[in-house]
Amino acid sequence: MSGIHDRLDWNLLRTFIAIVQEGGISRAAERLHLTQPAVSLALKRLEDRLGERMIIRSGNTFELSVAGELVYREAVVIYGSIARLSMAVRDVPNDLSGVVRLALVTGVNSDLFDQVLSDFHRNNPRVTFEIIAGSSEDVQHALLHYNAAFGICLKHKKIPDLTDTVLLHQRYYLYCGESHPLYGKKNLSVEHLRSENFVSFASEQLDGVLAPLAIFRAQERLEGRTVGSSSSLDEVRRMIRTGIGIGALPEHLVTADLETGSLWRLPPDDGVARISLYLMWNQNPRFSEAEEVFFNSLLGVLRSSE
Repeated sequence: MSGIHDRLDWNLLRTFIAIVQEGGISRAAERLHLTQPAVSLALKRLEDRLGERMIIRSGNTFELSVAGELVYREAVVIYGSIARLSMAVRDVPNDLSGVVRLALVTGVNSDLFDQVLSDFHRNNPRVTFEIIAGSSEDVQHALLHYNAAFGICLKHKKIPDLTDTVLLHQRYYLYCGESHPLYGKKNLSVEHLRSENFVSFASEQLDGVLAPLAIFRAQERLEGRTVGSSSSLDEVRRMIRTGIGIGALPEHLVTADLETGSLWRLPPDDGVARISLYLMWNQNPRFSEAEEVFFNSLLGVLRSSE
């Protein structure tokens, strides 16, 4: 007797992945270059073959059933595994090639992303990468105008026409440089910082992607003058390290600075804010084959690590 693996067509899973990621039948049809009836039929065939409802519909919206959540998670992992099969045929002239266009906010430090990038390159050596680096607004602009297939950035609110999922969380703390008067001082409290000059990110505004940092300053009445700002994490860190002012930086990016004594952590001990970094893409993506394989590999590893 044949098992479910003998009756299940991979194309049904691929179509299901597109439906979930695009949030509906019509957008999935556009992405796959199929008609809406064809996509609807593929979903019905998948549900019939598995004997479970994948999607619970309610008017113009839908949500995944428990079975649908499970099938989606497994399907994206399978997609990533299929992408890695290219390593077995890497010497064949017609293996995967093309360009993967990425947009990254400066200072991205993700072991998961780096590992996927390394594995993908090893398995697909003919694929090249184009990486745009800039502010979160630069990344979002690149995605909206199809200058990048997907990106990694911060966000303050939902961006129309873009879809996202959390990549990692960053904890921000306040720091000062070695030449700053507060350097090396212990038993400080937030009150000791209220008149200190600040170095900030350009997006460190109440309506910016780093709004939690601005809210913290307002709540704690840290009213010192802003003496330096930049959209580049490296330049903000430079200004703090040289003693121009105190400022907030993500904890995982300053470990070496703390070890060498270039930076000193200031109160509060539990940090200023926990800020998420997002994997983001256009709701109507125009992926090349290489970009689609890389994207699904990254998303599959990300989902499986949750």
